[in-house]
Amino acid sequence: MRAKLFPLSLLPGFVLCGLLIEFHDARIKTTRTQFTAEELEAAKESIALSLMGQIQFTAHSLIWMKTLEYLHYGVALRTPTAAEERRGFRAREATDVASGLAHKCGVPVALSDEMDWRGPVGRLHRAVMPHMQIHRHSDPVELIPWYQLTLKLNPNLERLYTLSAFFMADFAGEPQEARSLLEAGVKTNPWTFEIRAALGRLLFDYHQQLGLAPTTAYEKAAEALREAIAYGKEEKARIEKAEGRFDAYQDQLFYESYLFLAKSLTELERYDNALAVCDEGYEITKHNLLNVQRRITTKRMSGE
Repeated sequence: MRAKLFPLSLLPGFVLCGLLIEFHDARIKTTRTQFTAEELEAAKESIALSLMGQIQFTAHSLIWMKTLEYLHYGVALRTPTAAEERRGFRAREATDVASGLAHKCGVPVALSDEMDWRGPVGRLHRAVMPHMQIHRHSDPVELIPWYQLTLKLNPNLERLYTLSAFFMADFAGEPQEARSLLEAGVKTNPWTFEIRAALGRLLFDYHQQLGLAPTTAYEKAAEALREAIAYGKEEKARIEKAEGRFDAYQDQLFYESYLFLAKSLTELERYDNALAVCDEGYEITKHNLLNVQRRITTKRMSGE
C-alpha cells in the first residue's frame, strides 16, 4: 500500500518544479524583450571575442616563454624553491641583456651538477634535459622570428616591436626591416609612445643605411620623437594617477625621446628649440645626458 502511495507523495515536488520552470521562462522572455536581436548577437559575439582573446594571450605567453628558452640555449629556468633558497640558490637580475629583456636569472629546471642534491635521479634528469653550469645568453637574432610570430598572434604587444627592431638593426644589420616593423607598430598601436621613441632613434642612428638624406632623416626623427614625448607624458600621468610608475625600459625610452629630439634639432641648427627640449627633458626625467647635450648644443651655437 505504501509503495502505491509513494508516487503521490512526489506530486508536490513535480508541481513546484513546474512552477519554477514557468517562472524561469517568464524571466527569460522578459529579458529578451529588453534587448534587440542585434544586441543579443553582439553579446554572443563578445563572448566569442573574449574566448579568442584568452587563446591569444595564452599563445603569445607560451611563445614568450619559448623565446627565453632560446635566449638561454634551450635551458628552461624557473624560480627556486624555498629549500633551494636556503641552500643559497636565488634568482638574480640578468645584467648582460638588452634593456627591455631584463629578467630574473632563476635556476635551471634540470639542476646543474653543483646545485643538484638528487644523486642518480639528478644525473638522469640532466641526461634528457638541457642544463647549464654558468648562466649565459645566446645570440638574440634567434629571437626575431619568435617575436614576429608573437606579433602576428597579438599585434598590440608594444614592447616586442621595439625589441625586435633593436635586434634587427643592431645584431642582424637590417635597419630597413626594423623601420618597417616599427612603422607597422605605430599604425597598429596609434596611442604608443614606446614604438615612436624607438622609431625616432632608429631614423637618427641609421639614416645612412636607410638611404635617407641627413636633413630628411632628422626631420622625420624629430616628428616621431615629438609625438613620442606627447604620448609618453599622457601615459606617465595615467600610470602615476593609478599610483604606479614607468618601468626601467619605459624610463629609458622616455628620456631618450627628449635626448634624440634635442640631437635632431641641433643637427637641423634649431638651437633654441633644442635647448628648450633639453631643459624640459631634464626637469621631467632628471637624466644627466640631457645636460650633456645642452652643453653640446650651446657649443654648436657659438661655432665651437
